[in-house]
Amino acid sequence: CFDVERRVPASDLPMGVFATQGFAGYAVEFSPFEETRLACASSQHFGIIGNGRLFILRIDGAGRPVLERAFDTKDGLYDCSWSEAHESRIVSASGDGSVKLWDLKGSEGPLRSYHEHVHEVYGVDWNLVRKDTFLSASWDDTIRLWHPDHASSLRTFAEHKYCVYGAVWSPHNAEMFASVSGDYTLKIWNTQMNRS
Repeated sequence: CFDVERRVPASDLPMGVFATQGFAGYAVEFSPFEETRLACASSQHFGIIGNGRLFILRIDGAGRPVLERAFDTKDGLYDCSWSEAHESRIVSASGDGSVKLWDLKGSEGPLRSYHEHVHEVYGVDWNLVRKDTFLSASWDDTIRLWHPDHASSLRTFAEHKYCVYGAVWSPHNAEMFASVSGDYTLKIWNTQMNRS
């Protein structure tokens, strides 16, 4: 048994370790623009109840991750994905069904908060080719396509019959992505077609 609220002094940590202090890490992603910057999406109490925190970290000269900034949310965070077009923007997937767009150069709150999913959002992924759209995968059995400048989603993909745990873009095709679900399927999608 261990104490999840235990505070670990930074001096007691081995090189290359960052203590998330009571928040269980769900996703970690390096910035596509800066090799020493990374983000970690996390949740209190293993994502069952409690708040979330998006940690923005830098790796210092000694190889240790150091906190640059943190954003707190009212519900757990399960995933994050850096913008492929703006070095200071990142999206997060939240247990309250929202997708939040953050700007590291902005205020303490999100730049935009999207509220179209009706259950937890478990995955987000930025388009690696087009760089101007991202996906969200939700426990409401849907995947949504977003553009950061639009207040609502561009499209909803609703063929899965159970929670969608992840959706990722192809790194080679701007219109193709894959999704996985609790309905025991992996689906390949093309945004130019009506079905997977």
